[in-house]
Amino acid sequence: MRASDPFEDIDVDPVRTFALTGVVLVALVIGAVLFPTQTAVVAVIVALFVMIMLHEFGHLVAAKRSGMKVTEFFVGFGPRLWSTKRGETEYGVKAVPLGGYCRIIGMTNLEEVATEDEPRAYRNKRTSAKMLVAAAGPAVHFVIAIILMFAVLFFAGDYRSAHPVLTLADTTQGAAAAGLRPGDTIVAVNSQTVNEWLQVQQLINPPGHPAHVGDIVRFVVRRGSEQLTVPVKLQESADPSLKRLVAGVTPRTVVPRPGFVTSVVQAPRQVADIGWQSIKAIGSMFSPAGISNYFRILSGDTSSNVDQSKRFVSPAGVGALASDAVKAGWVSVFGLLIAINVFVGLFNLLPLLPFDGGHIAIALYEKVASTVRRRRVQVDAAKLLPITVAVVAVLGFIFLSSLFLDITHPVANPF
Repeated sequence: MRASDPFEDIDVDPVRTFALTGVVLVALVIGAVLFPTQTAVVAVIVALFVMIMLHEFGHLVAAKRSGMKVTEFFVGFGPRLWSTKRGETEYGVKAVPLGGYCRIIGMTNLEEVATEDEPRAYRNKRTSAKMLVAAAGPAVHFVIAIILMFAVLFFAGDYRSAHPVLTLADTTQGAAAAGLRPGDTIVAVNSQTVNEWLQVQQLINPPGHPAHVGDIVRFVVRRGSEQLTVPVKLQESADPSLKRLVAGVTPRTVVPRPGFVTSVVQAPRQVADIGWQSIKAIGSMFSPAGISNYFRILSGDTSSNVDQSKRFVSPAGVGALASDAVKAGWVSVFGLLIAINVFVGLFNLLPLLPFDGGHIAIALYEKVASTVRRRRVQVDAAKLLPITVAVVAVLGFIFLSSLFLDITHPVANPF
């Protein structure tokens, strides 16, 4: 929810801008034909752009339903490429595709509003209306996340509840050499009956009893109607990142497939769980330990006590994650979009300007202060300007530092 276009005063020839935009679109079409994988990545980035515009559309709908006057709703910033006026609102497209904005009159006491429009200014509406309008944008992100989560649950399955079973999906190294096959079901390990995969792992590498190369682990497996005992020699893992001995058995993973009703019920619950994890992540990153950790990452510290995963991701990093997600499949793409929507929705609720949460906090403060003092209290936006500038400065630092990290130390592929 923006009061204005930050690039509105930039003087650019609209004709040349429109022509340049056309050339870029043609180049994108050609690229789509020649490089389909990269096109899929662009599609994900476009989806993020659409997400931002739906955020602004949420503000637009809530403002109009609350009786506020909305004068502009634009996709992009800078010089106008195209616009049309419907009623009192001008809708259009601008040249710089970095988001968009919805202009609602009278967002603060600093804005001059025509006398006849004062009753319809944001600042003069009820507290509930102001909070509804401010919260509508972030709410859109949660709605998008729930819809995407439902699609994953219903069409692909509950990947967040996926679990390994005792039937083998693959065998390598010692297991393959000993004769174990994919499809075998483990019944016991070293004469101990097992009911879940965790027990298999613990019996291969018993806690407090380190295994050695060449140690024999005896598997009892069911193969069709037969039950076989197969001795397997432990070996060092072929994957250098796994610093333990392995038998070479890989479990089959089962993904639950909920029905329509269960998916409808589970989608908001799982989004809420992701939201809670995001809140903890945000709190961790802005804690003293998290800030210290981030600066150590920036300094190039690669020691084991530095958590390289606790860092911000720039648009360049999001592009890299989108590329990895596209390669992994549509479920990973939806997972990335869900995580981004939840994070952006929560981040926008921070009770500081220029976030939507800042407008919600101001509305609540004005309501409480007006009730206590028994007269109307209106926050002076000029007094909050230093805080707003400080927040913008922090956001600028986060953007530049995360961009630097994503260029010099690309984020690890989580998919």
